[in-house]
Amino acid sequence: MIDEEGLFTLWLFAKGPSTIAMVEKESSIPKTTLYRKVRELEERGWMSSENGKYKLSERGRILLRMEAFKVIGAFYVESLYFKAVRLSVGDGWENAFKVLESCTESFVLTYETAAYLMTNFQTPSATFAYVLEDELGRIVRCSGGKRSEIANLVLIPVKELPRSEMIKGLPVVTTERLKLELLTWLGRGILDLAALGEKVPEVAEEMTDIITD
Repeated sequence: MIDEEGLFTLWLFAKGPSTIAMVEKESSIPKTTLYRKVRELEERGWMSSENGKYKLSERGRILLRMEAFKVIGAFYVESLYFKAVRLSVGDGWENAFKVLESCTESFVLTYETAAYLMTNFQTPSATFAYVLEDELGRIVRCSGGKRSEIANLVLIPVKELPRSEMIKGLPVVTTERLKLELLTWLGRGILDLAALGEKVPEVAEEMTDIITD
């Protein structure tokens, strides 16, 4: 999870492309720590680099325009998703959901899957679900799936399942939590936010083109 130094590092680069040396004095952060924070933020998609200079990515710029409580929430959601287990269990999100349902009754659908059930708009790339940490190993074994970056079942382990509401007879994260998750990752989430009636963040034209292709 990004800490206070990580957030401060984003602020340091908010003025425009800069080298680490250019912001080092203002940062009051040890140089080695600053390098590590920049690399971490770049790996997570909050920053980008070109010709030795670093700048905020589209996600990073939108993050710094959010209300403070949403920023904290976005960082926490991101930390949960980095623990996700991605499985390939046949073809399609619907098949993956059937596998999930056959392996556990304790889950809450989220992200693309939740957005689809709420809006019937964009078909999800996978079944995304929160599951209990204590059950994760058993669910993975039961699914018979293989870990894969190209997955149709994404399991996000948590100590306690988040609050949910019933949509089409299925447990789904609340609308407010879903909006936060879509803001955290953007991408296709921008269209889902619009379908939910949420004000869509301003993004670069080229990003919009990629999303709508």
